[in-house]
Amino acid sequence: MSFETDKQTLDDLNILGKYSGNSVYSLYSGLVTRGAERLMDQMFTHPLTDADEINRRTAIFRYFKEHDLEYPGDPEGLEEIDQYIGSAGRTAWFVNLLSLCKMKALEMISKDEHFAIWRTRMETTLDFLREGRGYLARVSENITGNPLEERVRWGLDLLDNKAFTRLLEDTTRPLTFGRMFAIDRLLRGEWLKPLQELLALFVEIDLYTVVGRVARENDFCFAEAMKDGEVSMEVKGLHHPCIRKAVSNDLTITRQKNIFFLTGANMAGKSTLMKSFGIAVYMAHMGFPVAAGSMRFTVQDGMYTSINVPDNINMGYSHFYAEVLRVKKVAIEVSLSKRLVVIFDELFKGTNVKDAYDATYAVTSALAKRHACSFMISTHIIEVGHELGKNCDNATFAYLPTVMNGSVPTYTYKLEPGITNDKHGMIIINNERIVELIREVK
Repeated sequence: MSFETDKQTLDDLNILGKYSGNSVYSLYSGLVTRGAERLMDQMFTHPLTDADEINRRTAIFRYFKEHDLEYPGDPEGLEEIDQYIGSAGRTAWFVNLLSLCKMKALEMISKDEHFAIWRTRMETTLDFLREGRGYLARVSENITGNPLEERVRWGLDLLDNKAFTRLLEDTTRPLTFGRMFAIDRLLRGEWLKPLQELLALFVEIDLYTVVGRVARENDFCFAEAMKDGEVSMEVKGLHHPCIRKAVSNDLTITRQKNIFFLTGANMAGKSTLMKSFGIAVYMAHMGFPVAAGSMRFTVQDGMYTSINVPDNINMGYSHFYAEVLRVKKVAIEVSLSKRLVVIFDELFKGTNVKDAYDATYAVTSALAKRHACSFMISTHIIEVGHELGKNCDNATFAYLPTVMNGSVPTYTYKLEPGITNDKHGMIIINNERIVELIREVK
C-alpha cells in the first residue's frame, strides 16, 4: 500500500522541485550518479507505509550520517562506466572480438576515436572497481548488524574473487588489444550480471552518502516508526528544514488528543509551524532525516493539507469555493476510515468572519470524531477555540504569542499552551500610518 497524498499537499509543503532553491528536495544535492538521481526521485514520490521498511531505511541512512566516508568516483567517470557496462549485449565473445578489431582497424586507417573511447571507458571501470573495493572494506569495518551489511560483504567477496583480484592488481596502462579483449570477456560477459548488481549497490551508496551528509551537516534526526500505538505523532525540537536558525518547538498528537488546534496573530508563525510539521511527517515516512531533535510516529496511510489553496479562474471558482472543494475532498478521504494526517491552515479565510466561524467550528467538531486521524488546524478566529474547548475533549490548544515592544509587535515563534488573546491588527495598521496617508492632502 502506498502513502496517499496529492499535488496540492506537495505544493503546500514545497516538497518536490529538484531545481527549486527553497524546496525540501533541493537540500539533497551532490549526487554523483544518474541512477541515484532516479532513486531519489522515486523515494520522494513514494513514501513508505511499513514501519519495518521505514526503520530499515533509516538505519542505513544513520550509518552514513555517523560515518563520513568519501564516495569513490566522480560524475564524469561514473558516466563512462555506465556507457561501458550499459552497452553490453548478449552477443557471443567472437562477435565482440570482431567489433574490437573493426574499431582498431578504423583507428589505424582514419584515426577514428571509437577504439580510444572504448579503452578509456574500460580503464575507468577498472579504476573505479579498484577504488570501490577499498571503499567497501572501510564501510565493512563498522557495519555489523546494519541492514546493508549483507550486501556490502557480498560486494567485497565479489571483488576479492581471484579473477577480479588479478584483474585489479594489474595497473598497466594503456591496455593492450589482447588485454582489452580478455577484460571485456570477463566484465561484460562472464561477470556482467554480478557486476551490474555491484554497480547498483554503489548507486544506492551514492544516495545514502548524500542523505547522511545532509543529516550530519544540519543535525537532523531520524524518526522511529511504530506499527500502532497511542502516540500518533511526537516530535521534539521541530523546525523548518529550509530556514536557517529556525526556532524549534515540541508537539504531540495522540489517539485521544487527535486535534492540535493552533491560534495566533498573523505573522506569528502559524503557517511555518504547520509546514514544518507536514514536512516532518512526509520525510519520516520516506525514512529520511527530519528537522527535529527526535521524533516517533505511528505509520499513517497518507496526508492532506490545505494551506495555500488558489482560486481557479478557468473553472470559475472563487477562493472560498476552492477552499470548500478542498475541505470536501479531504472529508471524503477521512470518511473512508483511513489513518490520515490532515493540516488545515486558516479554514475558510475566503469568506466573512461569521461564516468562517460557523464553518470552522462545524468542520472541526465533525473531524474530532475521527480518532484514527490526526489533525492540525489553525485559525485567527479565537472564538472558535473557546467554543471547542467547551464541547471537545480531544483537542490540544496551543498558540504562538505576540509580544509588544512598546507599540511594535514582535514574535517569539515558541508554542504556548492555550488560546491566544492577541489582537494587534489595528496596531500594525496604525504603525504603518495607512489612515493618515489616505487623509493627507497633497
